[in-house]
Amino acid sequence: MTEPSIVVGVDGGGTKTHVCVATTAGEVLGFTTGGCANWETAGLDGVAGELAAALDAALTAAGVARHDLTASAFCLAGMDWPSDAGRLEPVLADLGLGGTVTLTNDSFAALRAGTPDPFGCVSVAGTGGVCAGKNRRGETARTMAIAIGEASGAWGLVRGALDAVAAAHHTSGPPTALTERLVASAGGSDVEAYFEGLSRGEVRVDAGFATEVFAAADDGDEVARGIAGACGAQHGRDLAGVVRRLAMADDTFDVVLAGGVHTAANPVFSAAFAREVHAVAAGAHLRTLVAPPVAGAVLLAIESAGVDAHGLHDTVTHAVTTGAAS
Repeated sequence: MTEPSIVVGVDGGGTKTHVCVATTAGEVLGFTTGGCANWETAGLDGVAGELAAALDAALTAAGVARHDLTASAFCLAGMDWPSDAGRLEPVLADLGLGGTVTLTNDSFAALRAGTPDPFGCVSVAGTGGVCAGKNRRGETARTMAIAIGEASGAWGLVRGALDAVAAAHHTSGPPTALTERLVASAGGSDVEAYFEGLSRGEVRVDAGFATEVFAAADDGDEVARGIAGACGAQHGRDLAGVVRRLAMADDTFDVVLAGGVHTAANPVFSAAFAREVHAVAAGAHLRTLVAPPVAGAVLLAIESAGVDAHGLHDTVTHAVTTGAAS
């Protein structure tokens, strides 16, 4: 029987990078966590250093060298446009890794981690938002993730809340419980003081206020419910657009839900999202991501090594989840 070969999966994000060394049989040999691997934030030299350090730490833990690898998959934030490949491929080439090297956006790691199939779609609704997909023919599509013409995760909820509170203050919109929640979040005394501070950079609002929008919606505030529903619907339309671009509307496939906005499982948001998706793709099955996305990078590397990873999904996701928690 042929001995399994060694692969590495990398999920490089804007705040942290996960690197996992595994065999093509799904055994995890080494795992490490590094810093930012988004070249738009850290610069190309910074990403090169971060990837090299994290790779070496994981490879040392596994007791293997760079040239021992059969395949590697780098799923990186900031790999957004075709021009980014020209920037990042030389960085990966300089690592001197053995075997094939795959480079893609980090949304595809979340997709592969969330479904046993080598195809499907993913909706990421975290601090920001993006949708991506891969059909049975191996064709891929992805939204631009620039919050123009598409949803933007928690920030979309927060912007909706700011608009609603300002409109209520102007009496051009209905009153909302979000007013009290927003002012309280900054320790302010009234709406005008809040927006004066916001306009002059003295008050900050961050994506975390999205939890207050969902809480107000859960308490029955109609304005908050409207914001949650509109945001969920836009994320659903974004996913439906990917489905249409990949001609998957009549197919049966998984839609992986990733990011804190999805995992919060707000019923208004979730129902609106599902309605928009199923209006275009009745055969779409919604699945919440529970494994670390780096598990998807490992599976992509295993497939790049020429191994059918369908039956390895549960083995890899369990092993990587265990390794990430240790």
